[in-house]
Amino acid sequence: MTPAADPHPGDPHPGDKAGWRAWAAARRADGHPIDHAAVAAGLRAFLVGLDGWVLTYRPMAGEVDLDVLLVDHRCAVTRTHGGGRLTVHPAGGPVERHRFGYLQPVDGAPEVPLGDIAAALVPGVVFDRHGVRVGHGAGHYDRLLPRLRPGTPLLGVTPEALLVAVRLPSEAHDVRMTHLATELGVTSAES
Repeated sequence: MTPAADPHPGDPHPGDKAGWRAWAAARRADGHPIDHAAVAAGLRAFLVGLDGWVLTYRPMAGEVDLDVLLVDHRCAVTRTHGGGRLTVHPAGGPVERHRFGYLQPVDGAPEVPLGDIAAALVPGVVFDRHGVRVGHGAGHYDRLLPRLRPGTPLLGVTPEALLVAVRLPSEAHDVRMTHLATELGVTSAES
């Protein structure tokens, strides 16, 4: 039996999520720079006129840095608690450094009700064009995002170099993004 032709010649096929995490780390190490300003500009255009809080994040090493958006919009950011629970807080309050190096609101900071979130900007290790996201493996966002109001736009934020045409592995609990934000702008995820 002859194997089927590869529908995406040249695209990676590392297999499971751990393989994709290793592929993305190697890709970042190969010197694919992130144009943070271009990603932020596309998001600014998408978020114009949005009524409500924009849930964003404080970047870990290798993630798109969206801190410039914190002055443009009413932004909220996550705090990671023991057991992987995320809570959401206004971005302008006092912060502390998490043990993984990113900044987060201090313990006891006021919370933003999840029903007030109008859009969520979500980091990841690698995304596919269908909105499937491979994160760091702890499932933090997969537990948080379903608690947002139905229909909330979920924007996977990634450099174009970490957006792949092949389908990434996913499980029943994985939350698909409705949109993708790269240096080329914001697009709807493919069906």
